[in-house]
Amino acid sequence: MNKFIAAMDNSGGSAGGVLDLYKQVWNEENKMDLINEFRLRMIKAPAFNSDNIWAAIVYKENVDKGICNPIHEKGIETYLKIDNGINSPGTLKHIDLDKMLEYAKEHKCTGTKMRSVISSNRYNVSQIVDQQFEIAQKIADAGLTPIIEPEVSINHVNKLSVEKLLVDKLQKCLKTFNKCILKLTIPDSPGLYDKLDCKKIVALSGGYSLDEACQRLKLQKNMSASFSRALSEGLTHNQTDEEFNSKIASNISKIVEAS
Repeated sequence: MNKFIAAMDNSGGSAGGVLDLYKQVWNEENKMDLINEFRLRMIKAPAFNSDNIWAAIVYKENVDKGICNPIHEKGIETYLKIDNGINSPGTLKHIDLDKMLEYAKEHKCTGTKMRSVISSNRYNVSQIVDQQFEIAQKIADAGLTPIIEPEVSINHVNKLSVEKLLVDKLQKCLKTFNKCILKLTIPDSPGLYDKLDCKKIVALSGGYSLDEACQRLKLQKNMSASFSRALSEGLTHNQTDEEFNSKIASNISKIVEAS
């Protein structure tokens, strides 16, 4: 069993969906305040501690609201989401990298995270991974640890084929730069990523339910979790603190066991 990363970096584009699952009414003006309150409630739960969780991925607007301090007070590291979304091929949009890295350091983040989305062919895989590693090298040169996230949708019609292309490309890139954490979709072929040589490999839940994500993760030998939706599954705004804390403790226990 290993500690895991709590992914808590929902931007304005995804915050509404998270709040819908949390069963809280929101609007465009208050949604980021509400998502911050939800994340703080999670962080304050007794089971959200450094025995179970070694890092949390955070979003800049939540960092502006002070979310890093209560995380650091629990002995948990933070990684800042620095991407601005993706272009239509799945590559990263322009990042003001120097500004984001200075911001991460100012708020005592250990590293950063960038998410791309892989569509289908070998060119697309190569283009996305090359871009991620080029930026990751600059992040490492600045003294931070990059989390590289080339996501393959769990609903991709050729998921396994694309994952085989991805592992081949990652192996090539890691030969010249491996000072990174890879955040990957749980592969359909157990152990596909086991031999990748980097600091750590973590899995995104990607829309799988908590139970299915954990079941799939247990089949991997060299992956721990970096779950978001699965971590917050079943948490609702109207729960008492006792109910909320009990539910998140159950979720965390399952994730730790699977990791």
